[in-house]
Amino acid sequence: MVLTPTRLRQSLQDVPAAVTIITADMLKRFGIRTIPEALRLVPGMEITRASGPDYRINYHGGSVLVPRRMNVLIDGVSAYQPLFARVDWSSLPIAIDDVERIEITRGSNSAAYGPNSMLAIVNIISRHPRDVGRAFAAIEKGSNGVAAATVRLGAAIGDADLRLTISREVDGGYDSQQRAGADHDSQRLTRANLRVALPLGPASTADINIGHVEGVREVPGVDSGGVTYPDALPQDTYASLTLTHNVAATHQLQVRAYSWVDRIQQSWSTCYPTAFFLPELFNLYRANPRYANEVLAGRAPTGGSVQDDALAATAIAALRALGTAARTPTCGTADQSLVQRRWDVEIQDTQVLSEQFRFVVGAGVRQHSGSSATYLGTAARNTIWRAFGNLEYRPIPDLALNLGGYGERDELSGSTFSPRLAANYRLTDQQTVRFAWTRGNRTPDVQEQRADWSYTLYDANPALRGSSTIRLYQSAQSPGGLTAERIRSVEFGYLLNVPSYGLLLDAKAFDDRLTNLISEKLQLSSFAPTNSGAVRLTGVEVQASAALASNWSVFANYAYLQNHDATNALETTQYSRHSGSVGVWTSFGAGWSISAAYFGASGNGLGQTAYGRTDITLGKSLRTVGQQHVEASLTARRLDNPEQTYFRDFGANGTLKATYSSRLQLLGQIRVNF
Repeated sequence: MVLTPTRLRQSLQDVPAAVTIITADMLKRFGIRTIPEALRLVPGMEITRASGPDYRINYHGGSVLVPRRMNVLIDGVSAYQPLFARVDWSSLPIAIDDVERIEITRGSNSAAYGPNSMLAIVNIISRHPRDVGRAFAAIEKGSNGVAAATVRLGAAIGDADLRLTISREVDGGYDSQQRAGADHDSQRLTRANLRVALPLGPASTADINIGHVEGVREVPGVDSGGVTYPDALPQDTYASLTLTHNVAATHQLQVRAYSWVDRIQQSWSTCYPTAFFLPELFNLYRANPRYANEVLAGRAPTGGSVQDDALAATAIAALRALGTAARTPTCGTADQSLVQRRWDVEIQDTQVLSEQFRFVVGAGVRQHSGSSATYLGTAARNTIWRAFGNLEYRPIPDLALNLGGYGERDELSGSTFSPRLAANYRLTDQQTVRFAWTRGNRTPDVQEQRADWSYTLYDANPALRGSSTIRLYQSAQSPGGLTAERIRSVEFGYLLNVPSYGLLLDAKAFDDRLTNLISEKLQLSSFAPTNSGAVRLTGVEVQASAALASNWSVFANYAYLQNHDATNALETTQYSRHSGSVGVWTSFGAGWSISAAYFGASGNGLGQTAYGRTDITLGKSLRTVGQQHVEASLTARRLDNPEQTYFRDFGANGTLKATYSSRLQLLGQIRVNF
C-alpha cells in the first residue's frame, strides 16, 4: 500500500504510476547510510556527487548544473526550496535511522503535488513515535573521514507519544577536487528532530514535527580571485502540524500547516584589480556588458547606442584617473549569504463513496520569500494558491480509473494546470497492466524571474575614493516574463505481484516530452534565461524483488534511457543510457547476515564518467543480558573508478573532476536498541 502517487491509499496494483519502495530493512541490510545513496536503488535515478556535500540528483537526469525538476517530501512537508529551485540533499533534516520507508513515484506527479514534481517525487516517511523503543544509540566510522553518532529517545507522556532524535555527522568528501586543488569538500552537520503524536479524542489526532539542522559545508572554490574558501554555514529550521479527523469510517479531513526557514552564511576573502570596482564600469556593464569588457581590455567599443558611448567615455576617464593603480589588487570580504522562508497551509478531504468511487480533494496556499543582497538585490516574495483532486472509479471490479488534476496560481508566473488520466486493469489476481497520460510543469523560481545579482566587497583595502564598501562591475538582472517548464508523459506498465513467493516485478515503457525548458547556464557573466529548451526522454525500466525464503531476499533494477532532440547541450550533461542495481541478502544463524550489491550507470552525459560500485555488508545481531538489542555491521565498498568527471566546461576549467585516493572504502556501524 502506498500513498504518494495520488494522495489516496492504494495498492501497487491500482496506482497510476511506477513506484519504488525503499524500506528501513533494505537500508540496514545493504549498509546504506544517506538518502542520496539510497536513491541509487531507484531505476532511472541519476546521482552525481560533485563534492562531498554537493549532490546533484534528478530522475532521468538532464542538466547536471542545477537539477530542479523533482520534489522531496519529509512526512508530507516539501523540502524543495522554491526561491532557488533546489533540494539541499546533504542537509535534509532527518536522520537515516528515523526513516521508516521511502516512496518514489517514478514519473511526473504534478497532478498530485503540483509544479516542481515535474519528473518524479521522493516521499521520505519517518518512524512513528509509538513504533520506536525507549532509547536508541548508533555510532559509525569509515573511510574518507566518515563518522556519525545518533541518539534517539522515545516516551509516552499521557496519551502523547514522543520521539526525539539528535545526530552528528562528519564526511570528508573526496580526497582531491580539481576546483580546489586540494582536499577541501568536507561536511559537518548536527541534526535534531522532535515528533509528537497526540490523540485529540476518539476520532482526531495531531502530529507535530520540529526539526533543525546546522553545520559547515566546505566549498572547493567559486571565485577566481579568492584568497580563502567560500565555505557555507547552513542553518535550517522547520515546524509542521498535521490535524486529522475521521468524520466517519469512510470520510477523513486533514489540515496541515508548516513553516520552514533556510539560512546560509557564506563569506570569503578575495582580491581583484581596483579597476573592477569602479562605479562607472558597473553602470556601463548594466547598460552594455560587451562595452564594459572592451573598455577593460583597453579597446574603444563601438556599435552601441548613444547612451552606451557616453557611459563608455565616463568609464574610460575613470580608468585613466586611476592610472597604474587600476591594476593594483583590492582585497576585501565577499558575501553571498541568503535567507529563505516559506509557510504553507493545506486542507484535504478524502472520502469513500462506494466500492466504485473514492476521491480526495484539497486546496492550499503557500508563500515563500527570501532576502539576499547578492542574488536578489534586497528581498523578494511570492504567493501561490492551489487546488487539487483525484478520483478513483471502478466501473468493473478489475478496472481502476484514476482522474486527477492540480491547478495553481503563482503571482510571478501565472496559472498552471496539471492533469492525469490513467487506467489499471487486473489481468489476474497477480497481474496488472496500466496506462497513464500526464501533463506536468515546473514554475520558474524567484531568482530566474527576479534576479538582481551583484557582488559587494566589504572592508576593501585599499579603499576606493574613500569608501571601503565597493561593488564588482559585473552584474545580472533577469529579463522576467518566463513561463512554466512543461512535460507531457505517456507510460505503459506491467505489475506482477506473487505474495506467496515475496515476488514483485514492475516494468514500464515511457515517452516524456519536455518543452519550454529553462536550459541556459545562469551565471553572473551571462544571465539570459529563456523558455527555448526542449528534450525528449524515452525508454524502459524494470524493477524486481523477491523473498526466496525467510532468510533470503534479492532485488534487481534496470533502466534504459534515450535522451534525444535536446536543444541545449546542458540537457545532456547528466544522462546514463544504462543504469541499475542488483543485490542479495541472507542470514545464516546465530544472528549473522551478509549482503552484496552492485550499483552502476553508463555515464553517457557530456563530460560524465561511468559509475560502478560493489558493496558487501556483514552484519551481526544479538541480545544482551539486559535485553538490549545490539547490531553491528561492516561494509566494504569497491569503486570501479575512484575518479569522477561530471561536467565539461568549455571555459577555462575544462572537464570538472573529483577523486578518491583509493578504490576501497570501509564503514563500520554499531546500533543499540534499549
